[in-house]
Amino acid sequence: MCPALPPPRATRSKDTSSSFTTRRVNATTFLIREDDAYGEHPFIFVKVHPRADVVVVSDTGCDEPAKEHREDRYIHLRAYIETYPLPCNNNAPLNPHGKRKYVVICTHCHYDHTGGLMHFLAGGTTEIVASAAGRDFIESDLGTHGLFNSIGRPPPYFQVTKWAQAFERLRYPFPHKKSVLGLSVGDHATTTDLGITILQTVGHTPDELAWYDHEEMHLYVGDSFYREGEDGMPIIFPREGNMIEWIFAMQKLAVFVRTENARAAAAAEDAEDVEGWVQVPRRVLVSCAHQTSGVDGAEILKELEDFSYRVLGKKVPVVATREWHGEEYDTWRESGKERTPMSIMAPRRLMDEVRDFFGHE
Repeated sequence: MCPALPPPRATRSKDTSSSFTTRRVNATTFLIREDDAYGEHPFIFVKVHPRADVVVVSDTGCDEPAKEHREDRYIHLRAYIETYPLPCNNNAPLNPHGKRKYVVICTHCHYDHTGGLMHFLAGGTTEIVASAAGRDFIESDLGTHGLFNSIGRPPPYFQVTKWAQAFERLRYPFPHKKSVLGLSVGDHATTTDLGITILQTVGHTPDELAWYDHEEMHLYVGDSFYREGEDGMPIIFPREGNMIEWIFAMQKLAVFVRTENARAAAAAEDAEDVEGWVQVPRRVLVSCAHQTSGVDGAEILKELEDFSYRVLGKKVPVVATREWHGEEYDTWRESGKERTPMSIMAPRRLMDEVRDFFGHE
């Protein structure tokens, strides 16, 4: 059950203590960072859609505040979105009083991305989107696959309402066919193009996905990669990860970004030159679910490609080894002034598999 939300006057309360902080990343989208009990500090992206009466929420965080925030007023994401006055949003909440419905995109099922889902289920106003490629992974053993068992916490019970296919462009409302007296009902004659394309990016987990906002030219990649950031966080592969699939998925993203950049450059070149002004082409920006947001997509994907192949070629040293979930995990990190601001932590078994596949013995 979703706890009762504070009354409308809460938006004017002086008590704005919260485990969340927010900043705007583009005209329609905000980055919410959670200060959680597990030190994950997930990035949650919330898009207030300009045409459809929905709020798109990319992941829902841990729903477990850090110790210093346990007595704060705003520790649950939905209540924060609906009642917290944000200076970066003209001192208004992102979805005042929950008037808009929700489309929650799950980049994957780990606890720091689905921990707050239960709060969005009340009222039947939420659609949940996940990758069709990872359906068995999500539905078979969420406690294990979502890493909830590892933190001693029961997994949330929810039902995905939209299993997205590769390169599917989302239209809202989603069709939900039901049979009544032998007749098919539930389809909507009129739908709105959300301008969002889902890309399946198997690798970090089987259900990992990325999503692209065409109007903002912004790509959200979940946990597929990120720079270490202030937390010194490596790109982590769980036991169920697949580094071979991951490399191909990242190549797919790189091609997608180059194609979108080329499309934007062509559009800028075709635009009329008005009074001597030259239109500078837009470029795809990338935001990740940890540490990194709003960076040039082509640049960070090239950085990732170069670094990952140096790791495969054994040109990056192992700087730490630990046993985790019954396996030996290594961390690869460069040193020196010219080091890449990325690192990788993965089961040694996965690295051996990918090196063998690409001939790096």
